[in-house]
Amino acid sequence: MLSIIISGLIFVIVPSELPVLPRILITWLGFAITYISICWITIFTMNVTEIIRKASIEDGSKAFVFLFVILASFACLFTVLLMVMGFNDKNISQWFMVLIAVGSMISSWALVHTLYIFHYAHLYYKTKGGKGLDYPGDEKPDYLDFAYFSFVMGCTFQVSDVEISSKEIRRVALFHGLLSFALNTFVVALTINIIAGLIH
Repeated sequence: MLSIIISGLIFVIVPSELPVLPRILITWLGFAITYISICWITIFTMNVTEIIRKASIEDGSKAFVFLFVILASFACLFTVLLMVMGFNDKNISQWFMVLIAVGSMISSWALVHTLYIFHYAHLYYKTKGGKGLDYPGDEKPDYLDFAYFSFVMGCTFQVSDVEISSKEIRRVALFHGLLSFALNTFVVALTINIIAGLIH
């Protein structure tokens, strides 16, 4: 809720003289940075007992939020592409536009994999005692352990030293890997497009 309020305030505060696409991206940055910050404060401060209690609770709204953020992230990347391909306003600094575009790409990428942290935690701890991911050692995994799994999948499209022992999590990881490949490919393509635009 806080991230929505802040992004709404940013959209109102941003000068109306600015074209629509940059305003949308600046608003998205406000939402994404706020949401990611809140998530990572939770990740660093919540202990395993609290994680088990929170992650094991079934909450139907989580699926909606998860789907919304993923769709919004790809919509943001598509908006960046449109802006890079069609924005030619000489009154606005090119470097300012590049900064907005790069910030939007990074925040979209980080937001998707941050959301997967909580998704994996829920899938793991919804069963008493936790199961589905086999981490080395005997300690119960916390959010940082799920972050490790999520971002390794996001960067390499594969698991590392954590074994998947649940069919449900295996299917989620399959979709996560495919999503990561598409997202990373889009980011690389946009980066090349931005660099080419700066050169010319």
